[in-house]
Amino acid sequence: MSVRWMDGNQRYDAELVQRGAYVAHSYYPEAGYLEVTCTMHPKEYLSRELLDTKGSAFGREGLRRLPNGEIESVPVSYSNRAFIASDAKLIINQIAKKAAIPYPENTTLIVQCTLTMPYMPDEWGDLMNQVRATLPQSSFREIYFYDTIYQYSQALYPQ
Repeated sequence: MSVRWMDGNQRYDAELVQRGAYVAHSYYPEAGYLEVTCTMHPKEYLSRELLDTKGSAFGREGLRRLPNGEIESVPVSYSNRAFIASDAKLIINQIAKKAAIPYPENTTLIVQCTLTMPYMPDEWGDLMNQVRATLPQSSFREIYFYDTIYQYSQALYPQ
């Protein structure tokens, strides 16, 4: 497999060329494209800033910038697995934005997921099930999700 990352205003981030038995037997295309995006809580930047300045922060839902410029962080609780539905909505919205853009045939969308809180493996599975159930229509050949903190990953095939 050869990946060439592109710089510029084209409709993808990288070109992909692959060889081997899977390509020879038409399981995978010989050429394709990669589009990379990330999904995170809209207040993630406040969390990073607070961690840098004060060393700690509660969850992202409890963050806000005060009129004096300081960041307030208060604890927030969730009922059962409500945080999963919240993260699923963020992911689906990001995919919908990307799905509205015309991409070349055989484009794979790679989604880095910065999750709201630490996930257990079964919670990651529930998140992917919720995303799969509400996946918007798209032309992507594959959508690949990963979380860099806990090393979770999942591929979905919308077509």
